[in-house]
Amino acid sequence: CEKDFDQINTNPNQSTEAATPALLSQAIRDLAYGNHDVWYLCRQSGVTSQHVAQRNYTSEDRYSFRSGTTDGFFRNNYIWINNLQKIIELNTDPATKDKYAALYGENKMQIATAKVLQAWVFQMLTDYFGSIPYTQAMNINEYPQPAYDSQKTVYDGLIASMKQAADDLASSSGGFSEGDLFYNGDVEKWAKLANTIRLRLALRASKVEAKYLDEAKDAIADGVLDSSDDNAQCAFSTSGSPNEAPLYNGFYVSGRNDFTFTAQFMELIKGNNYNLFVNPFKGLRDPRYVVYTTYTTNRNGVPYGMDDATTQSWWSKNSATRVSFYARNPVFLNANFPTTFMDYATVCFMKSEVNGWDANLLAEGMQASFDQWGAVDDSHYIDSVMTRFNAPGITAEMKKEIVITQKYIHLWTQSHEAWAEYRRTGYPKSLVKPGQVTANISGKDVIFVPVPGNESGSDIVARFKYPTSEYTLNKANVEQAVAAMGEDTHKQKVWWAGGGKQ
Repeated sequence: CEKDFDQINTNPNQSTEAATPALLSQAIRDLAYGNHDVWYLCRQSGVTSQHVAQRNYTSEDRYSFRSGTTDGFFRNNYIWINNLQKIIELNTDPATKDKYAALYGENKMQIATAKVLQAWVFQMLTDYFGSIPYTQAMNINEYPQPAYDSQKTVYDGLIASMKQAADDLASSSGGFSEGDLFYNGDVEKWAKLANTIRLRLALRASKVEAKYLDEAKDAIADGVLDSSDDNAQCAFSTSGSPNEAPLYNGFYVSGRNDFTFTAQFMELIKGNNYNLFVNPFKGLRDPRYVVYTTYTTNRNGVPYGMDDATTQSWWSKNSATRVSFYARNPVFLNANFPTTFMDYATVCFMKSEVNGWDANLLAEGMQASFDQWGAVDDSHYIDSVMTRFNAPGITAEMKKEIVITQKYIHLWTQSHEAWAEYRRTGYPKSLVKPGQVTANISGKDVIFVPVPGNESGSDIVARFKYPTSEYTLNKANVEQAVAAMGEDTHKQKVWWAGGGKQ
């Protein structure tokens, strides 16, 4: 059975080479669709960030995450970025690089473009899990069981990679003439994106090492996204695969009407205090409330972290006042709703922080968010927030709360980032923690309690547990990673949050 084995297992009809523009567009579409659907967005970071709660199957809201979902998220992201790695290989291999340069543009441009998108994925993965396969991850022939790198190693590697990518892109004569779903071959914008990812990496790492703040300032000086025209977004168009947006598919094609906003998020943007939470925007109803919910009247979200029976009872008893996605078709459920990888509003909030909580950048970030979401500030909400921000006696910590909370509100549908920012900063304060009251129903306090065996300590989920498949396929390396970090639990903090032994 070993005779002519290689020939038997080689498909003569399969292409041996690929067009790099097609590899790029496929990677962007896979990442945009897969990471922002009802599984990898809503059932993971959507619930950990407390943007959304489930009205069915609430065990995930209480940190009992489906192993199949977590496994798929880990595995598929590595699969999707293999298309990007192929771009790098074809433009590096002496046997192919000249041909690919002649066909699709300078080798350094193609490599840098692929590495920028890879960096976005690697940061998301390490922020989810902590240590991950990085330096050996994309060479499966040599490393079928890749070693895990510490999060600090990953971050330092990505920062260096984005510096080089930005330089290579800035000095390139042109970009991809086709296949670029972000910028249509505009290398200047790709260079800005590289610097912006570097800014985000450095700012997040600055919590544990002050030197990274200087790196963040350098990234800004080198040129980050400077208007909403620079937003990195994958556009979808209309119903029908592969052109429909992922949340549209989840709700209207797959019929997954399991989600709605949390009570905590709704009261935040309605301008109300809630349980222990003292709202920095008390009395100010956010114009994005109408966009996010489509309601002009006050509606309520589901209190986060209740068990199935209590949640379903609440849902049925509050039909006249609850927020329902499925019935209202808000903008983020449209078939043409774009997936955002990075946007100017987020850049403004980051720059405000780097510049000592700069007021003008906060206001600019809020306006950019309103413009991006199509919110109308007819109540002068931004002016009211700025009046509080500039009030006599306001402390730096109070300014920090305002900026980061505004970022959190803006980051709905980018919940991967919202969850990371809470873990870094502790804001917003609206999130309910284990052991706290999440609701008072019929005069009785309902306490948020994680599913036994999935506890996160005194705070929300600090990271996701490693996939069960890694303990089968890459056991020695994942166990070494766990030993280096401390433990494979939801309460083990990642490096930039101050955790681990790294």
